Amino acid sequence: MRYSLCTISFRHELVSFEHLIEYAHRTGFSGIELWGVHARALVHTFHSQIEPWMVKLKSYGMQIPMISDYVGLLDNLQPSSAIQMKLKEWIELACRFETSHIRIFAGHMGSSQVDDEQWELCIDRLRKLSEELSENGLTLVLETHPNTLADTLDSTLRILREVDHPALRINLDFLHIWEGGSDPIEAYQALKPWVSHFHMKNVTNPEQLSIFHPHNVYSPSGPREGMVPLKEGIVDFERIVAYLSDDDVDSCASLEWFGKEPFQYLSGEMEWLRNVSNRPTRYEVSG
Repeated sequence: MRYSLCTISFRHELVSFEHLIEYAHRTGFSGIELWGVHARALVHTFHSQIEPWMVKLKSYGMQIPMISDYVGLLDNLQPSSAIQMKLKEWIELACRFETSHIRIFAGHMGSSQVDDEQWELCIDRLRKLSEELSENGLTLVLETHPNTLADTLDSTLRILREVDHPALRINLDFLHIWEGGSDPIEAYQALKPWVSHFHMKNVTNPEQLSIFHPHNVYSPSGPREGMVPLKEGIVDFERIVAYLSDDDVDSCASLEWFGKEPFQYLSGEMEWLRNVSNRPTRYEVSG
């Protein structure tokens, strides 16, 4: 298993991309998941520095596994030209940062909230995006996330069946799939043929899951109480990491941290993950 940090973890920090590269290398990360907001800002403000940054990143054996962005899939008023502009931008950003995966959400409403027309609109747009990204050597990655059409295991599998395109993949967020009512390992087993990436984060108790709602995550003054290290929360990540180690998964997991002191937190998480992964006794799946 390879691990990446997310630049969104540093959204309220005054830190350069080059500093993140050096920190990620020292801490043992294999990559940096680039938030779309940051990718656009880097291209706009530091255009000439991106190439030397990428040279340094690769010299450390690191990569950009994924650019995480957003698009309005359920907006009936969203013209196709706007989605095409977003698609063009993704292709350009992927080229600049030498990645092949673009992560998005499956709309902004839960699977139980949409009607048939909205569902079909989302499926149609996902299929077209998958087709056009595939033609450019890229992959579209859907994240399992509340308040999207991929908010449960069943709805995520339904999307995959109905879009039916090899360029559509899954970013499995273990906490959110648990929030959707599924055992994380059972969900992984069901989604394994489509999983390209994982997100890992944890929370103290179910009543605090709302702290991960986007409006709170983006707010510099939003509450952070309940965001805890992987080993301390309601989802058993020791079990998950041990299972993935046994399964010899060749995928990348990003550590999502939206709380305070991201440098200190991520360093501690990497040390814990190394210890769990190297333990001789692995987790065994019960019958």
